[in-house]
Amino acid sequence: MKKITSLVVILLLMLVVATGYAQVKAGSVHVTPTIGMYKFEGNEDTNSAINLGLRAGYNFTKYIGVEGYGHWTPTGPIGEAEWSRGSDVNVFGYGIEGIFHILPNGAFVPFVAAGVGGVHYSTTWQDTFENKRNKITADYGAGFKYFLSDNIALRADVRHVLPFQDKHNNFLGTVGLTFAFGGAKKAVASAPEPVAPPPPVVQEVRPQAAAPVVVEEIKPQAAAPVVVQEVKPQPRVAKEIVEKGRTTLNVLFDFDKSSIKKNAFADINDLVAVMKQYTDLNVTIEGHTDSKGSAAYNKKLSQRRADAIKKYMVEKGGIDAKRLNAVGFGLEKPVASNATKEGRAKNRRVEAATAEYIIKK
Repeated sequence: MKKITSLVVILLLMLVVATGYAQVKAGSVHVTPTIGMYKFEGNEDTNSAINLGLRAGYNFTKYIGVEGYGHWTPTGPIGEAEWSRGSDVNVFGYGIEGIFHILPNGAFVPFVAAGVGGVHYSTTWQDTFENKRNKITADYGAGFKYFLSDNIALRADVRHVLPFQDKHNNFLGTVGLTFAFGGAKKAVASAPEPVAPPPPVVQEVRPQAAAPVVVEEIKPQAAAPVVVQEVKPQPRVAKEIVEKGRTTLNVLFDFDKSSIKKNAFADINDLVAVMKQYTDLNVTIEGHTDSKGSAAYNKKLSQRRADAIKKYMVEKGGIDAKRLNAVGFGLEKPVASNATKEGRAKNRRVEAATAEYIIKK
């Protein structure tokens, strides 16, 4: 049992520092073959032995699931136990558990579990007849899953098993490989469809008769007064989106939040003004993050922030939602090195890009 526990701890430490790829999906079904060690309490007079099992379950949400299990422990009594008289013992466990995933959004997913079931002891007694015993059990424990891909994960479990009849305290530790099927798919933002330019208008020009020449006396007129009009500088956002088709919005968010901070709406308001001036302009709001955290979580965070800007422009700015597309790229498109604090600050940005360069200058 000590060797199994040490192996589980080593695997846990190795997997915590590794980079993962997937997460628990709502609506997914999973199957896990397991191997481990079943430790009987001393007063059961039964040797601890290797355990083979199978778990299968369903995730109602990414946090809550249910799981059925069955396992087999081929063992024997300690010494000449009265109940088995030295024969081999086969112990079969079965039951159902509720599973709660604590951190379901990353590759490393710890969880807790509790359930009820039963245990069946079967042995031949003095090679003459089969001696059978059945007990109701309750169990609770914890474990973790580490996803190697979207559908495959390493898994480790520890359970405290309580057979009711004699109130024993047994322990089960297992490792296994989980195979997941189905579940909610990650949303993939589609690129905006290109807008086809309007067909050229060809107008027929017919020759016309020359108009008679009218000679008119031209009298000198007083020169019109010169009007000097003050030219105000164009905002940065408006200038960049018109001239380059892309601009970075100076929008501030609190750590791990998607709510726009107060006094951070100036650039968004400038973009609203440009879109109201150029009514044919469609814009994509792009959210970006640095490399801190998992790729999957950063992508969702950047999507929420892009959606927040789109919502403000629609509800407060009066822009038609069909003219805006919000996309979260997470850490996929850095503009600076993530190895430095300054570089990561530049990568945590929100950009606005025209769907097609259609503004005529």
